[in-house]
Amino acid sequence: MLELLKTIDHWVSRLTRFICVVALGAIVVMFLSNVFVRFVPIYNFTQTDDWIQICLIWMIFLGAQELVRTRNHFVVEVMTERLEGNLGKVCRVLVCAIELITYALICYYGWVWVMRAQAYMQSIPWMQVRVAYAAIPISAFFMTCYALRDFVLALKGRYDDFAC
Repeated sequence: MLELLKTIDHWVSRLTRFICVVALGAIVVMFLSNVFVRFVPIYNFTQTDDWIQICLIWMIFLGAQELVRTRNHFVVEVMTERLEGNLGKVCRVLVCAIELITYALICYYGWVWVMRAQAYMQSIPWMQVRVAYAAIPISAFFMTCYALRDFVLALKGRYDDFAC
């Protein structure tokens, strides 16, 4: 079972990184194209602002997900690394519990927000805003899974397993 979870984690990570790279490439191409056509008016890109916004949202939230997976996201470790013994373990468990609750709340309320969204993109009339903001609950779901992993490791006292 553990091997299956590691395989899923590996492929989720690869897919996340691929989507982030594609989104960044699309942002660069659209931005440069938009600048180019301002000086050489051959075509009017009316939708690039919304597409750039969509790519930025997905890239940022999926990138944050990957940072949480690899334990490179912002984490309060000043106290947990300096404290030893049971006090350090309790502090690490508390920090991991706070992270877990935070990500779970973001996932839940992100899902509620996406499901209630009825607006459409400004210049892309066929696309609802929920497509762009679906990145929030999706990435928060995986962040919650990784926070749960870290919480279990903190309870077991296996600090060396925190780095992926």
